[in-house]
Amino acid sequence: MSVDSLNSISNTLSDTVTAPASRVLLTDTSGIASVNVDSALHTYWKTDSVIYFNDTVPVASKYTDIYKGHLLHPTGAEPIARSHVSPIWFFPIILVVLAVFAALRIFYNKYFSQMLVAFVNNNLTNQIVRDENILVQRASVYLSIVFNLIAALFLYLISVYYGWEIGGIGIGFSRFLFFAVIVSAAYTLKFLILKISGWLFNLDREMATYIFNTFLINNILGIALLPFVCLIAYNQMISASWLILIAVILAGTAFAYRMFRGVLVGLSMPSFSLLYLFLYLCTLEIAPLLILIRIIVS
Repeated sequence: MSVDSLNSISNTLSDTVTAPASRVLLTDTSGIASVNVDSALHTYWKTDSVIYFNDTVPVASKYTDIYKGHLLHPTGAEPIARSHVSPIWFFPIILVVLAVFAALRIFYNKYFSQMLVAFVNNNLTNQIVRDENILVQRASVYLSIVFNLIAALFLYLISVYYGWEIGGIGIGFSRFLFFAVIVSAAYTLKFLILKISGWLFNLDREMATYIFNTFLINNILGIALLPFVCLIAYNQMISASWLILIAVILAGTAFAYRMFRGVLVGLSMPSFSLLYLFLYLCTLEIAPLLILIRIIVS
């Protein structure tokens, strides 16, 4: 027979005069192992290469449950599935937009700040157009590309959320490209018409001012819509319908402000005609918007 040395060692922790009695916890399977005697502890054990335990030694567990004793409580027993998962190509486009913003802050910081001030200062806008500041216009072109991307992403999210059926176009990257081409083509056609009209009626300076105002307001609108696009795509706490509503109101406010700046450009002309301004607003501003709304509703 053999004695558990682990159990015997624990007896040394008690300060007593009487020697503890030996306990037999192990069985020697070989029967030929040598006997080892410890007179101080009154223990006996055999040295054996193969020992089978007939008893277990209880060990106090030091494990602490980290999921208890805090204020974080689960709201459900099962995982909650996301109602909408953004496609894998969505995030790289957001990174491209942020990279353009970072480049503008690094290389065109002064002119980028100047454009932000020009958004609320009409005199500074006229000065930029009059001086033909190429760096500001170049920064405006970069921001216009960003606006086209963000506007296409915004329209893509709205179409997916409300389940638009667009001529058999799926809800993948092809739909985003469709909206990007539509937005870019619409504004390119509009600017060409404005340039041709300015050349025909000898209003190059006024048309250049109005085009720059349109660029400027669209660029600021693109910056303002970026948080809403990210929230609609990745947020699960706030209702997407409320975010879309706020973003549409913001876009409508920018549209009204752009028309107001256009009226100011018209009032600066020596031979200003309210009739021509009304025809322009109905033809190139209000009519395309009504057509777009009609397409969306239908």
